[in-house]
Amino acid sequence: MHEEEKRGATRQPVALPVELEGGQGITRDFSSSGIFFETDKAFSLGQAIEFTIMMDHLYTKMPILLKCQGKIVRIEEKEEMIGVAAAISCYTLGKVESEDGAAERHNSKQQSGKDLEVEVI
Repeated sequence: MHEEEKRGATRQPVALPVELEGGQGITRDFSSSGIFFETDKAFSLGQAIEFTIMMDHLYTKMPILLKCQGKIVRIEEKEEMIGVAAAISCYTLGKVESEDGAAERHNSKQQSGKDLEVEVI
């Protein structure tokens, strides 16, 4: 089975910063059910993961934070970076309240990953 056939939703190519516990990364693509990002932080297949994506001014005047939980489903070792694919199990969506991007959130909403729709403009 091809990788595209395993996915539950179409991936959108977009480069956004990913905040990880003890590290950072950058997305290559993501969808309502998963994400692929590159980082220098090591992960294990099957490992639980929590990460936050800051979507700068995509839909509002203030950045949106997408805090996700999921599981590592694939790892691609590259020269200096590690490619990580994760299935998203749930997320919290909120707005950054301060101009400096501090992780203060309000109006958070809990959703399952299958309900997340992201339109890249």
